[in-house]
Amino acid sequence: MKKLLLLATVAVSTSLMAAPNIPESQQLGSIEIHEISSEQFKKFNGAGIPAGLNNPGPIPGGFIGGGINGGFTGGDPNQPQNGGNNGQGGYNGGGYTGGGYYNGSGDRIETAGRVIQTARDFVALGEAIYELVQKGKPKNQTEYAPISVVPRDPMTKEYVDVFDLEGFSMPVEKNYVANIKNKAGAQAVTFTYKVMYSYGGSYNGAGKYLTNVIIIPGSVKTSYGWDFNATMKLSGMMNHGTRAEPVAGIMVTLKYQMNSWSAAYERNDTIHITGNGELKSFLGQ
Repeated sequence: MKKLLLLATVAVSTSLMAAPNIPESQQLGSIEIHEISSEQFKKFNGAGIPAGLNNPGPIPGGFIGGGINGGFTGGDPNQPQNGGNNGQGGYNGGGYTGGGYYNGSGDRIETAGRVIQTARDFVALGEAIYELVQKGKPKNQTEYAPISVVPRDPMTKEYVDVFDLEGFSMPVEKNYVANIKNKAGAQAVTFTYKVMYSYGGSYNGAGKYLTNVIIIPGSVKTSYGWDFNATMKLSGMMNHGTRAEPVAGIMVTLKYQMNSWSAAYERNDTIHITGNGELKSFLGQ
């Protein structure tokens, strides 16, 4: 188990000094974030990923009983039931965003999401806010479009369709567990999640862009008297390369809200991902 570095550069609005009349069991103590293996993630969640990443067909299982049913490849544009990118396998049994990228006639369905942030040379597509956990229960909603960062066409200045980019990597997966304890030292909340993304896509042979960036909630366990909510949103994007050879980068904020009977606490963690495939976590304390 690899413990991630906790950096002080992230804005954290956690109230650690609770009023004296609040019992220690209802006060926030420590929060530790650890990177864990896929096997450890499966143990936390009590479910495997039996379909794998490349198996064709809608095989049950995967992330929390739905997951990657048909893998990322193996789909057929004319037979979306076969799974993969093009069908109903994908994330949580509904393609990447609920229905696959193609319909039964082979026509593409626009699933990249709406414009959520713009810059001079980049556009971010997806949703403004993703609800990950509500009242202690993970929300695995297939209608959410993962975040993509795409270039603007140099001639039209319109953003380029995700499907016009080439050379994206296979999806990268990072698994984490957040252990949240109260002042008495007892476990208040345990939250597992995974970060997934594909990187390195180019447009007309130039640049490195991102697609299918998403945080997938795993399991949430709360002790008596505690409630937990979590959301994800895009908080910024930048160019790590040059104008001629752009390297897209995004910052995704994971916001926790922890409520006890007597007090409320909030925390923001930031995850930075680049078009080169690098991921760095800036975790508050």
